[in-house]
Amino acid sequence: MASQVSIMNRALTHLGESTILLPTDNVKQARVLSAIYDDTRDAELRANRWKFAIKRTRMSALAEAPAWGYSFQYELPDNYLAMVQVNDIYVTTGTKQKAPWSVEGRRVLTDLGAPLALRYVARIVDTTLFDALFTDSFSLRLAMNACEALTQSDTKFQKLAQLYKEAISRAVRVDAVENPPDELPSGSWITSREGGSVSGLAADGGIWPSGVEVL
Repeated sequence: MASQVSIMNRALTHLGESTILLPTDNVKQARVLSAIYDDTRDAELRANRWKFAIKRTRMSALAEAPAWGYSFQYELPDNYLAMVQVNDIYVTTGTKQKAPWSVEGRRVLTDLGAPLALRYVARIVDTTLFDALFTDSFSLRLAMNACEALTQSDTKFQKLAQLYKEAISRAVRVDAVENPPDELPSGSWITSREGGSVSGLAADGGIWPSGVEVL
């Protein structure tokens, strides 16, 4: 079972550095990794949409409407890191169609009425909830971020970057096996022949899900 110190020690092992007993140890390795641990964890959760961190909620509209452009605004959860789905609309990349909302600061501005259903990546602090493949990827990302401070080695950083890329690829493969893919459009040619949208949107206006891009 992962713990903060075990993740930090895995990162130190990747770097070829001595391990620590506690995150609060008064040694350079502990000080460097403790300083970047929280930010690196949140960046990894946000970057790769890990499914163990995905939560669901319904939000009530705030009493005050946006100054202009939209009819409603909603306060994002305190632990929000990244958006996955709004109502039946999946967040995806590559579409040229503008989403029917805008995230500005800690609020969602939209014309979609309340309650607004949201799936999102949450900040998960409890290491016992981490997926094993996330722990692997997180420790490598932590090692990459600490590499300059602890080793000043460009060669080691490049090696860690390659290992990190391979770790993410493994996680995507496992996800593809364990989870059925979301329905995807047939393709622009077939969609256009059937009179549907070719912009990356579903027929009902929803953005097509990103499949195994979500871990």
